[in-house]
Amino acid sequence: MSESTGAREDLQQTAAMLEQILEVMPDDLFTLRALYETLLKLERPEQALNCLKRLDDAARAVQNGEVISFIIEEYESVADEMPELRKRIERLQELQLVSDLMAGTVAIPNLPAGRKVSGIEAEMALAWDLFQDEQLSQEEYSNVLHDLTEMSSRDVSVPVTVLHILHDRNFSRFDRLMTHLCQKSGMPIMAIGQFSEREELRDVLPLEFIIHHGALPFAGVGDDLLLAVLNPLDKDLVRRAGDLSGRRCHAYLVSPQEYDQRLAQIKKALAG
Repeated sequence: MSESTGAREDLQQTAAMLEQILEVMPDDLFTLRALYETLLKLERPEQALNCLKRLDDAARAVQNGEVISFIIEEYESVADEMPELRKRIERLQELQLVSDLMAGTVAIPNLPAGRKVSGIEAEMALAWDLFQDEQLSQEEYSNVLHDLTEMSSRDVSVPVTVLHILHDRNFSRFDRLMTHLCQKSGMPIMAIGQFSEREELRDVLPLEFIIHHGALPFAGVGDDLLLAVLNPLDKDLVRRAGDLSGRRCHAYLVSPQEYDQRLAQIKKALAG
């Protein structure tokens, strides 16, 4: 038996062993990467690509930045011959950007004046919590991250929030998700349409803050403010609203459509 034949048989045995491991641990990153590299050495490009796509799915699920960088490099090495991989590359690059944003290592490109990375970070964290709580599937979570990243670079007239994105995507379990957020945060859901828009509340918080951070006052009780919010897990948001207004704030979770309706009323009144 020649040396090359023996080496090939060793690789085949290695591949068989790795496949057995994956039967028990189908999403193990180390094993998937090892199998991919073994299949390349065995000159089985189609099987190797399928394995790389499995590694892609597994790495995105756990947001492993190191493995994601490796996958992007591997995709790019064959993307000229397989342009359909460009979509996968773009999705991984978006997720990589999200991970960097969460780590605070990069700034959001073309961020409009007045926007703060912290607001986007809070929405990223909310999306992750919903995914961890099995309120969002892997695909739904990825779509939300994609839209958050894309919309954060635009000068939009409403807050960039997870709830807006899910509502715009006609998310079928929206009411259940709102109930879940209410229970998890302990923050009541409020229908603010029952409260009339009041002149004395229009300038309590800067309009820029209301537009970009998802918190607006809809009523007052004595010196306290009742605050409509779109991210009940962002406790810092309520604190910042209190600092800006100089008043104690009590937060209530609202639907994005009601928030936008009240925001439009405030804008119209101020434009007067």
